[in-house]
Amino acid sequence: MQVMKMAAKATLPSKGSRFSVGHDLYALEDLWIPVQGQKLVGPGIAIGIPQGTYARIAPRSGLAYKESIGIGGGVIDADYTGEVKVIMMNHGKMNYQVQEGDRIAQMIIEKIDMSGIIEVHKLGITDQEDKGFGSTGLLPKRTITVKPVQPIICQLYADSRESRLFSESDIRRNPLLLQEEVVVSSAMILKALLQEYETDLLKEV
Repeated sequence: MQVMKMAAKATLPSKGSRFSVGHDLYALEDLWIPVQGQKLVGPGIAIGIPQGTYARIAPRSGLAYKESIGIGGGVIDADYTGEVKVIMMNHGKMNYQVQEGDRIAQMIIEKIDMSGIIEVHKLGITDQEDKGFGSTGLLPKRTITVKPVQPIICQLYADSRESRLFSESDIRRNPLLLQEEVVVSSAMILKALLQEYETDLLKEV
């Protein structure tokens, strides 16, 4: 990420720790944010970020929890090279003072999908479809019904040319194994628990 100072006293963005996601942004000057009001605060910098990304201005957790300071807007496109601005909103019950050099927000560089738009006449089928606003908690429960079935007769076939289960001694004792396809065994399954499943997990195929 490229950063250019727009003012001599501006502070370059920095990370609080090695694995911090965002870069802290610093106030360029002193100001007050009134109760239930907002101010446009400039850190005095411009940035250059790679194509396929954007910069998101996010609130700092400490300010959000202790001072009820939120951040509005917050999307910076890769082709914007003007001064970065931060919309600081005071949701608290007291005026909030910002002093020069205070950490006011954090800037996170995120990858994005730049796919174009294709008009369609029908969208794919989903579980939620057009239901919204809390509807995911109201989706019908999915159930499975188990039905016992009668035992069946099965026959097992094998190709002697590909099977590794037959040794040379097996073939000598059983010449029929030299045939292309033979019946290895037929058995009545008596003790196996055979069940048939009916489910409503799939609506359409």
